[in-house]
Amino acid sequence: LDQKHESQNSLSFHTLHMGLGVRCLPLHTLLHYIDNGVLQLTETFAIKLLKDLDNTEKNEKLKFSIFTRLPEAIGHKVSQLWNHPVNSNFIARNSVKLLLDKLRKRQVRHNRPVMDRLSVHVEFLPLNYLVDMLAEVEEQDLNPFEEEDDIVNAKFVEETALKHTMMLLGL
Repeated sequence: LDQKHESQNSLSFHTLHMGLGVRCLPLHTLLHYIDNGVLQLTETFAIKLLKDLDNTEKNEKLKFSIFTRLPEAIGHKVSQLWNHPVNSNFIARNSVKLLLDKLRKRQVRHNRPVMDRLSVHVEFLPLNYLVDMLAEVEEQDLNPFEEEDDIVNAKFVEETALKHTMMLLGL
């Protein structure tokens, strides 16, 4: 019981110091302290940060900087609470990474490159290639989130990539 109480106090301590760091330190210093372990991110802090701050450009930069530094387990929980295009982009990138890792492992086992089996589209070749690979992995029933409730499919990744490209091009 004492260990559990001590652990809870430690989390509260880190959450408090992160809150003070956000309010008192310049962003680059705060991030430096996080990266070097001086300040430790907690789930409570991350959730409070996402809920309390609006989506101004400055706050979005802070949220994203913190979000990308969260430990994977905390990041997954917190990502479900952040309804923002930046988060959709992050989820899509993670999904692509996991799917490509699984596809690469499968290729190594079967010694057959995917490029030989893909149909080539004309519109935007890199995106079409990626979507074809993701669709193929999905068809093989290799969902990266099979143990979890979240299902990210190739269509979601394609839509997110297209929105991101349009945003970058100012369309």
